[in-house]
Amino acid sequence: MGISLSFDVPDAGAGGESVRRFLEVLVFVLFLGLPLTAGAEGRVLPEDFVVRGVTLGEAADDTAIEKAFGAPLFDTEKSVFGIRVKYYTFKKKFSVGVSVSTGKVVDIVIEDHDYAAREGVRYGATPHRIAAVYGQNEREQIGGLTWNVYSNPEKPGQKLMLEVEPGTWILVSWRLTSLPLTEEEADLGGGEEEDWQNADFNAQILEGKDIDMSALEGRDEPEKGTTPPWKR
Repeated sequence: MGISLSFDVPDAGAGGESVRRFLEVLVFVLFLGLPLTAGAEGRVLPEDFVVRGVTLGEAADDTAIEKAFGAPLFDTEKSVFGIRVKYYTFKKKFSVGVSVSTGKVVDIVIEDHDYAAREGVRYGATPHRIAAVYGQNEREQIGGLTWNVYSNPEKPGQKLMLEVEPGTWILVSWRLTSLPLTEEEADLGGGEEEDWQNADFNAQILEGKDIDMSALEGRDEPEKGTTPPWKR
């Protein structure tokens, strides 16, 4: 498809010809740039699953976590849909959850208003800004909160969750997780961390071998609610 550009410039000799050519080049350049800007669409990248050098799904001991976030204010162990997770809580509302059985990071929660993610996305980012960086998707209701949920393109079991404020839909917190998000997802084996699939099976094996099970009877029951264990 050919494009013909023509401008009527008052006769001013060589100067008028120069202006005409400049305008033609300017419009041509702008024309080429339109598809790049108007058609640009955000997308999630693997780097979105790394916070201060701590990567979701990779092993991290206390030393590595403290190097990234400082000394924790406190830590607590919780059962999330049958998965034992040790949560470290830090200043400025950072929380990191590590699987007790694998030592891998399975949950990172960020409520720090000063935190800046990729391309400077931070607390208060508008829906347009969120879509421009991460892409457009449907909002979901999980645990009584509203989220934009994205999957890691390299590891679909990992989720980037952006909590948004109902009505304004501005960004208020981040959650990076490989844990199941709902009871239904846990029952189907959703998420990347799959400890819960083997818990009951292992118990059945022990019972069949006349092993004393009394020590297991007092253990905490898996949390079946959908409210995230770290949320206010």
